[in-house]
Amino acid sequence: MKAIRTTFFAAALAATAALTASAQTQPAARPTAPAAQTPRPAAPTPAQTAAAIAEGKFAIIDTDAFGDQKDGIQRLVAAFQAVEREFKPRRDEITNLKTRYDALVKEVNDTKAVADAKALQAKADQATQLETEIKRKQEDGQKALDKRVQELTGPVYQDIGNALQAFAKARGLSVIFDVSKMQGVVMVVDGGIDITSAFIADYNARNPASTASAAPATNR
Repeated sequence: MKAIRTTFFAAALAATAALTASAQTQPAARPTAPAAQTPRPAAPTPAQTAAAIAEGKFAIIDTDAFGDQKDGIQRLVAAFQAVEREFKPRRDEITNLKTRYDALVKEVNDTKAVADAKALQAKADQATQLETEIKRKQEDGQKALDKRVQELTGPVYQDIGNALQAFAKARGLSVIFDVSKMQGVVMVVDGGIDITSAFIADYNARNPASTASAAPATNR
């Protein structure tokens, strides 16, 4: 599953950008001039600024954690597991073909000094045909895999994005940074602003894996 996650988790929370854009479109209050009798308020201290951030206007999340089989989002994990089960026969078939190919190549190399030339050439031709077949099945399988992953995980990702927006708004969050996409760019000094575990727990409680709506398998 790790390889699936590497290909498809890049799209995993595009809603974070949407949330940020939504926050940016909120009209800013026009400042009013202070009354003459009112003393100017003191500038906020660093401690006050830190407290404002800690209250949750900014937060971070690690979307890579969503696909963790043990601690991730159960509906997403279930979708990837369903894909793996569906494509296991294809993987097994390619593995068996590769085993036959390797055995033929070894036999040709081990007997080329003593075997009949025609028999040796026939085995070499067979190995070449197997190599072509393996390549074709791998390419076809990858295309089918990409399509099936999108079918099963696309709706889940959309729902996760919607749930994250609701989660953020309910907690007064304005901006969420996805640290899995910003390695080396964002330095986190307060782990309290990491909402990853809290969001996953909240989502799993509201959306058990059994409620995942998997698209029906298609003939391949």
